Amino acid sequence: MDIILVFKQMIILSILMIVGYIANKRNIMNEESDKLFSKLIVNITCPALIIYSVASGERLEDKSMLIYIFVIAIIYYVSIPIISKILIKILKIKKSVQGLYESMLVYSNLGFMGIPVVSSIFGNRAILYISIIMSVCNISLFTYGIFLLTKDNGNAGKQTTDIKKFFNAGTISAIIAIGLYIMNISLPEIILEPLKLAGDITTPLAMLVIGSTLVKFSFKEIIKEKWISIFAIIRLFVLAIIVWCIGHIFINDKLLLGVLVIISGMPVASNIVMMCSEYGGNQEFITKGVFISTLFSVVTIPIIAVLL
Repeated sequence: MDIILVFKQMIILSILMIVGYIANKRNIMNEESDKLFSKLIVNITCPALIIYSVASGERLEDKSMLIYIFVIAIIYYVSIPIISKILIKILKIKKSVQGLYESMLVYSNLGFMGIPVVSSIFGNRAILYISIIMSVCNISLFTYGIFLLTKDNGNAGKQTTDIKKFFNAGTISAIIAIGLYIMNISLPEIILEPLKLAGDITTPLAMLVIGSTLVKFSFKEIIKEKWISIFAIIRLFVLAIIVWCIGHIFINDKLLLGVLVIISGMPVASNIVMMCSEYGGNQEFITKGVFISTLFSVVTIPIIAVLL
């Protein structure tokens, strides 16, 4: 891994976040535009990026590799909660917020920041890997994730999961992309080119929105939340090192290991904030975790990339 290239990519992404921040301060962007752009990214540009990247990318010689990635993703989302529980127990976190802290550790920002960063570091071939991982993540998020977000307010097990939420734009696009890949279907240029143009918007637009949303938070206030800052570092750095140490022994595919390590070092998933609003979790608490982890990730992601 070329560390200079990674630093360069993160600086580029950071500049875009700063532009988004300034745009909000200058009233060019606001909360309403952030919501609209977020919907655009989640429902159109990111799905387009996934389908284009997989449809136009290199083909794996062994199709059984897809099953291998899927199995590794399942193992990942079974193992990370166990590791998180151990860390929470070691740090003696009080029971009233254990679910919230665990959700911060288990679920990283895959679609909104993970795909742009992974594609910037590893290229389009990595999109196939992260698409499969993201599908498994969505299943975990809308089952175990809901349990974690509601366990601290006494609603654990009382919330019903809407099956439709599994089939969001990200999951559907991943299924389409993997289907095209397995069946060896090549899309014509007239379809690929619009997908490429729409997908290319994802990274800059996502970074602008992230930068814009940071305006509403006070860094001085949030940094006082000692445990949130500590867990942000664990989320961004410690988990990634643990995944690398274990994965280095069991995973032979260097690209798959690299993708897993990088997504383990991503900020807290921003869609957890929306889920808190829907299922009655502590939205303010999670929002602080998203903010501080996003801020720290600019420095930690290049450091993690040194391991690769």
